[in-house]
Amino acid sequence: MRPVRLFALLLIVLSLFVGTAMAQAPLYTVTVPVADTSAAVRDQAFANGLTQVLARASNGADPRSKPGYADAIKQPGGLVQQYQYARTGGANGAPLSLEIVFDPGAIRRVLAVGDASVTAPKPPVLVVVRDSSGKALGTQDITPLAQMADTRGYQTATPRADAAVDVDALGKGDAAALASVARQYNTGTVLLGHLNADQSIDWTLLANGRSSSWTDSGEARASLLTNGANAMADKLDRQFAAAQGGSSSGKIWVSGLRSATDYAGLLSTFQNDPAVRSIAPLAASPDGVLMSVSASAPLARIVAGYASGGHVLEAGAHDGADLAVRWVP
Repeated sequence: MRPVRLFALLLIVLSLFVGTAMAQAPLYTVTVPVADTSAAVRDQAFANGLTQVLARASNGADPRSKPGYADAIKQPGGLVQQYQYARTGGANGAPLSLEIVFDPGAIRRVLAVGDASVTAPKPPVLVVVRDSSGKALGTQDITPLAQMADTRGYQTATPRADAAVDVDALGKGDAAALASVARQYNTGTVLLGHLNADQSIDWTLLANGRSSSWTDSGEARASLLTNGANAMADKLDRQFAAAQGGSSSGKIWVSGLRSATDYAGLLSTFQNDPAVRSIAPLAASPDGVLMSVSASAPLARIVAGYASGGHVLEAGAHDGADLAVRWVP
């Protein structure tokens, strides 16, 4: 597609509103009784559910006093990742219920409006730990790691049987393998571990376009796993703390866009973010698009949040852009 036609297409899809979805933790899931499946009733359920989830995320505090609440409640559907109806048999005085899953990153950003002390969204982490024979440990086997990660504020997941992970390619920093993980697991953050025959363990953390490795030894397996979670959290905390600074407006280059659906998804991600005030395409080429973005939070923090959720991957510097990312369709 020629740049002129591509740019014209961007101007058209800029007005589109496209939702995205992924399953999340119970903290961000709420069930609301509804009378029917009409849009008006659904929107009201989204608003009621959003208020409940914001209260949970605020440790029970009334979220209506939060600076970001008024804007978020105007379009609560923009913070919804997925929803589904279920019949209740008339329980709670309603024939149906609506289960709603909200975007954790978006919820955190709503609560962060006006609060400079709030750190960047913490990403879920895909954890793959293999024993000395190369066999991946199951969820129960890495419980010490998952528990410590949860204590430090990080959710973890292990590979599903239906979504294979190319560990060797990931260990080499292969961009295609990382993009595959982002699509299948909705995260761009991966922790790889390899238990050696001498009971040492080699770790590699992939996050925000960076890779870091370290080795631990001299303790029982449970302690090695706990240590790995702590080291991972320390590294991620430092990375996301660095994303707190910087400008809240500037130019972002996005590559990896191959279709109108990709453009719509990209624009929807920004438009659905309460922290984003405006977004407009400035230039386009067969390789990507340069956008002007203005927000109420540092752009580095916003992009880090999108990377955490697997929506984008950080890319190398691009001429004329303050930040550069690659879209993950």
